[in-house]
Amino acid sequence: MAFEITINVKQNGKLELSEEPFEISVYRESKRVKLLFEVDSEIDSTYHYLKFTHQKATYLYRVHNNEFEIPKAITAYEGAWEMSFIACDEVANSDSTITANYIYASEPVVATVLKGNLGLIHTSEEFTLLSQLVEGTFDHFEIPEGVSYITTNFLAEASNEFTVTIPYTVTTIKAHAFYNSGCTKIEFEPGSQLATLENYAIYRIPNLGDIDFPSSLSSWGNYNLSACGSEIVTFGANSNLRQLTSYAFWNIPNLKKLYLPDRLTSFTGGTAVIKGCPMLNEIWFPNTINVAIPLEAIQDCPLLTKITLQSNFNVNANFGNCTSLTRESVIQMFRNLKDLSGAASKVLSLHQVVIDRLQEGDLDIATDKNWTIGVVGGVDPLMGKSFHYENSTTSIDIDFGQGIGCISSDSLDAAVNITYEYLTDTTFKITLTGDYVEDRWGGYRPAPVGERINETGIITLSSGEVSSIKIKTYSANNVGTNRTFSLVREEN
Repeated sequence: MAFEITINVKQNGKLELSEEPFEISVYRESKRVKLLFEVDSEIDSTYHYLKFTHQKATYLYRVHNNEFEIPKAITAYEGAWEMSFIACDEVANSDSTITANYIYASEPVVATVLKGNLGLIHTSEEFTLLSQLVEGTFDHFEIPEGVSYITTNFLAEASNEFTVTIPYTVTTIKAHAFYNSGCTKIEFEPGSQLATLENYAIYRIPNLGDIDFPSSLSSWGNYNLSACGSEIVTFGANSNLRQLTSYAFWNIPNLKKLYLPDRLTSFTGGTAVIKGCPMLNEIWFPNTINVAIPLEAIQDCPLLTKITLQSNFNVNANFGNCTSLTRESVIQMFRNLKDLSGAASKVLSLHQVVIDRLQEGDLDIATDKNWTIGVVGGVDPLMGKSFHYENSTTSIDIDFGQGIGCISSDSLDAAVNITYEYLTDTTFKITLTGDYVEDRWGGYRPAPVGERINETGIITLSSGEVSSIKIKTYSANNVGTNRTFSLVREEN
């Protein structure tokens, strides 16, 4: 008669054993231990399986009438095994894969076989790589409560369409958790404790739908939602997310509406916070932001027609890269600015093409509240100006027209035509055009070796006027050196 061990299969994904340690004391014999399963009634399924995983073998066995006798195939291999209880609503395929609509997979029990002795070691701290436990397709993946974080590549490359529910116990989602998968919806249980999305946590999920992040979220990693299909992104009320920095929302092809966290205080970084969202048409900003929003914060969003500011918005903001804003949107922005009468003025900057859409009296809505309206792109500060650099051996001149120019050096007997483009209000890049003999420039090449683009241009202003520019030149071994070019004034 086999030795019987009762195992309770809990709804929260745990397996509770009646006997510890879990032992089979005969070598290479089977059917000496019988497992009796008591399955919580909340686990909705018809078919039960056990999955055993070892570095040398993997087996999937059907459990009949909630009883299973350990076979010789298991006792034949020494070392660590993982055993997981699986419940589903369809029979496994002939190749031992499961393609059910409903799948429950318990947290695995890690065990060791030593000459027939199966000794219980521990239960894993996270529900790791469930995709390795269930080899097939499913419509919904149910992660049991109790899991504290979702590991790297959790369901990466799972190509079937599915939805997933994140239990309230999860506090962290790690990189590439659902990378390149068929996930169409991610839901968070009420009372979610999610605090951290690591870099690339929710990344490249082409068919992902709209998503609402829980209020508990406080850390947003780089490139989350990049290459995802979401159209509308929201955050729960009283959000703990206070800072969004560079690379927060980049390259989200279908994003149309972004409602930022309602207690956000900072929306800035060394480069864009939002970039490359070609369908984005509306962003909502809270009035809790207290750090100036720079020009570079929003880039390459050509259909952004509406920026909504929460009432009493009260921080310097430069939306000069948002050239599609409508008159109606701008008027509402002005109305929602905090009245600064009797206080220090603040600046709201818009592009000249947006200013041109306004009618007489529109600007007064903002200026009557002691706000200054800044203008981006109204005047080309470099157009028609010349700049000169000189040291003991070399002199170089840069002349700017309207979007075009020329760099020349009499001492080097070299010249090349350029076009130029502003990156921000005070930075620019040049592109070398036409004939360019690189070697002729020696250690003063106007672009990196083998290239024609130089993005290092910096404008220095004095009393609102350009006084000098800086730009790197490059040696033959591609070492860049900043050179300061002084404005050549007409009287010179």
